[in-house]
Amino acid sequence: MDMSKFSKIIFLSLLIISVGFSACKNNTKTQEKAKTTKIVKKKKSPKPIVKKAPVAKKQIKPEVKKIPDKYFLIVASFQKHSNAVRMQEQLNKNGYNSQIHNAANGFYRVSYKSFSDRKLAFQELKTVRSTEEHHDTWLYIKR
Repeated sequence: MDMSKFSKIIFLSLLIISVGFSACKNNTKTQEKAKTTKIVKKKKSPKPIVKKAPVAKKQIKPEVKKIPDKYFLIVASFQKHSNAVRMQEQLNKNGYNSQIHNAANGFYRVSYKSFSDRKLAFQELKTVRSTEEHHDTWLYIKR
């Protein structure tokens, strides 16, 4: 082995040992300080809680444009307007929002539910048709 390599190895090992001892020496000093130092916590007196009066903010209501209903569940269709009006009154008494729609063929269609959303309209149609009472209900799409 070469003397310069040997001296480098000795130098590095002495350096590592000295760093190790100095680290241990600092650690013992801090432990001694921790033992001798007392920490005294001050008790803080509770401050009274003061609630501020709420500041009135101007509320801005967003403008919501109501989309007109385009999908209608039709429960019946009549040639006579009087029959359609009678059915509409009966549905309104039962809590429905019934409407009469004029058809191009002269008939009067009576709806009992209306929707602006296509997906909701078809879901409701499927649900309603599953009942025996309204199995012949159909969907009118207003153009």
